[in-house]
Amino acid sequence: NGSPRWRGTRTVRSPAWGEAGKGVRAVRDRGGASSFPRRARAVRRRAADRLRVVRWHLCAALRSWRVRTESPRAHGTRSEPALAFDLRGWNPIGWRRDADGGTAALGPLDLLPPGVRAERVVRRRARRRLRRLRHLEDVQAFHADDATRAGELVRLAAWGVVAHLADGGRRLRSLLGPELHGAMTADVAGIDAGARELLGIRMRRAALRDHSSWGRARRSGLREPPLVSILLATRRPRFLPWALDAVARQTWPRVELVLALHGEGFPDVERRISELPCPVKVLRAPAGDPLGAVLDAATGAAQGTLLTKMDDDDVYGAEHVWDLVLAREYSGAQLVGKYLEFVHLAAADRTMHWRNGSNERYWTAALAGGALLISRRDLDRAGGWRKAPAGVDTALAEDVLRAGGRIYRTHAAGFMLVRHGRGHTWNDREGSDERLLARADRVWPGFQPHRAGIDAPDLPHPALHHTARPAPREDGGDAP
Repeated sequence: NGSPRWRGTRTVRSPAWGEAGKGVRAVRDRGGASSFPRRARAVRRRAADRLRVVRWHLCAALRSWRVRTESPRAHGTRSEPALAFDLRGWNPIGWRRDADGGTAALGPLDLLPPGVRAERVVRRRARRRLRRLRHLEDVQAFHADDATRAGELVRLAAWGVVAHLADGGRRLRSLLGPELHGAMTADVAGIDAGARELLGIRMRRAALRDHSSWGRARRSGLREPPLVSILLATRRPRFLPWALDAVARQTWPRVELVLALHGEGFPDVERRISELPCPVKVLRAPAGDPLGAVLDAATGAAQGTLLTKMDDDDVYGAEHVWDLVLAREYSGAQLVGKYLEFVHLAAADRTMHWRNGSNERYWTAALAGGALLISRRDLDRAGGWRKAPAGVDTALAEDVLRAGGRIYRTHAAGFMLVRHGRGHTWNDREGSDERLLARADRVWPGFQPHRAGIDAPDLPHPALHHTARPAPREDGGDAP
C-alpha cells in the first residue's frame, strides 16, 4: 500500500472523481490491490457518463435560452405551435434513400426508455449523417423544453429525417400538429425500406406545409395560395369518371380544372362536372388536333398562375398537387415533377416499384408527363407546348433547359402510372412488360396503389376489367 501507485491514487480530490476516490479507499482497505485497475476504470466510466448527461442538459438549457431571447419577428409569435423555418434553408434537396447509417439518437443512449435501442449519438446539424439513418430516436430528456424539441423535430423532418418519439411525446401533439405527431409516433421497428420512405415523405410534407414560414403565411391569410389550373386532356369517354375523381380528391385549397375533350362521344359531361368541388372549364377539340395543340388551347383558357398536367388513366394521391407546389417553392426550379417509380402493368396484373434514379434533386431529363407543374410565365419563356401528337413532356423539358431554366424531380409518392396498352401515350422505349418486371426492385400481385402511398380510389379503374377493386394488403400494409 505504500507504493507510488497507491500514493498517487490517494491524491484524487476532484468532485467529478469523488466516486473513483471512494472506490480506491474501499479496495485499499480490503487489501484488494490487484483488482483495483479494473474496478477503477468502471467507476471512472460511470462518472464520465454522468458528466456527459449533465453537459447535455446544460447545452439544452443554453439552446432554450437562445431561442427565448431571439427576435420573435424572425420566427413567429409565441402562439405558433413551433418556430417557423425558411423553406430555402430546410428542405429535402439532396435526400438519399439508402439508409445505411443504422439507428441513432440526439443524446446519451442511456436516457432512452427501456426496450428502445439506438446504435450511436449523432449531432443535430450533421445533415448528411441524419439523412442516412434508418430512423432517429428522440426523447424529451434530449431537449430543454417542449417548444425547443418541437422546433428541432420539424426542421429535421423537413430535411427528410425519419424521427421517432420514443417516449410518445404526448405534450407535442398540439405543437407538431396531429399529422406530423401521428407519423412520428408510428411503429418504425418492423417496416421495410419502402414503407420507411413513405413515412419520411409524410413527415416532410407535414413539416413543410404546416411549419415553414411560407406555410404559416398561407394559413394566417398573409399570403394567398396560388391558383393551380389542372390541364386534363382526354379522348376516352370511359376514362372521364376516373379522371374527374382524381381531380376531386386533391386537397390543394385553390384548384380549377380545364377539361379538354379531345374528339367526340362525351355524353352527360355537364352532370359529371357539376359534382366537382372546384370550378371547371370545358373545351372541345377536334380528334385530329395533336396533343400539344390541345394543351395549348387549355392553357389559354386557364386562369391559374401555376399549371399542372394530369392524365386520365393514371392514379393520383390526394396530396399530389401539394407535393408539386411545395417542391417548386423550396427548389426554385421552373419545371418540377415526379418520375416513374410505381407502375401497374394491366396485362400481367402486377404492381411494381422501380428505383428509377434519385429523387429530390435537380434533373436534366424529362419527367413523367402526367405529373408536371410549371408557372404560366415559365411556360411562355420556354415557348409553350410543342404542337406534337406525343412526347410533349420531353419536349417541354428540353425547351425549359434551353431557355436557361431548371428542372427539379421530387419524390414519386402519390403517383402511379397504369400501363394498359389502350391508346396509351407512353411509348415502348422501356420495352415489354417482361423487361420492366425483370428490372423492378419489388413486384406485388394485383392492383395495389397503397404501395405508392395512395388510398384506394372509390372507383374501379376503367382499363382493369379483371380487377374491380384494389388487391388486399396481404402483409398488413407496406405503406404507413
